[in-house]
Formats: sequence, structure tokens, C-alpha cells
Amino acid sequence: MKNFLIAIACCISLSSFACPNAQPTNDVNFCPTFKSAATCYCTSSGLPAGMCQDMRALYGRMMVVFGSLKKACEYQHYTTTQECMDNWNCYLRGGVDSQGRACGSNQRSCQ
Repeated sequence: MKNFLIAIACCISLSSFACPNAQPTNDVNFCPTFKSAATCYCTSSGLPAGMCQDMRALYGRMMVVFGSLKKACEYQHYTTTQECMDNWNCYLRGGVDSQGRACGSNQRSCQ
């Protein structure tokens, strides 16, 4: 279990430079680019692809490891904490981000 938690923590750190970043939250292509980036960073941390492709499951694992989205986003280093939180909130919930921009250009969640 300890190794699993370490792997999840590494996934959140998103330390691979080969992975793309998501488009801005209000971009029409935000949803597919966020999923692609999150999956890439997750698999580059050593987790199996099957554990990285379901964004809800990945989010759930982050909550188990870190306890909150804010703490998970503070741990990673590929975006600001707020951008990370906006990305996850837009992907999973839709609405608007912290800057008032419409998630995915239509305020809908990605799922």
C-alpha cells in the first residue's frame, strides 16, 4: 500500500517534461487536452495506463493520498495551484473557473 501511495504522489508531481499541458479552461479543446495531459503525467510516473485513463478514479486516488484538491495541487509543479484546481474543477464539474471563464467554453463538465 505504501508503494501505491508513493506512486500516486509521484503521479501528482507531474515531473515529466515530455507531457503536454492542457489548453486553458475556457478553450473548446480543454477537455481532451486536459485528459491527455493528466494521463501522460500519470503514466510517466510509472502507474499503469489503466489506472490513469479514468479521470474520476484518478481524482479519487488523489483525494485518498492528499485529502484535498488544494493539497494535491500544491504538491504538483507543472502549473500554479489555482490553475490546477481550476483544471480539475472544470473537468469534473463544469461551470466557471476562478477567473470567471466558462469551462470548456460551454460551462459543461468534461464527463
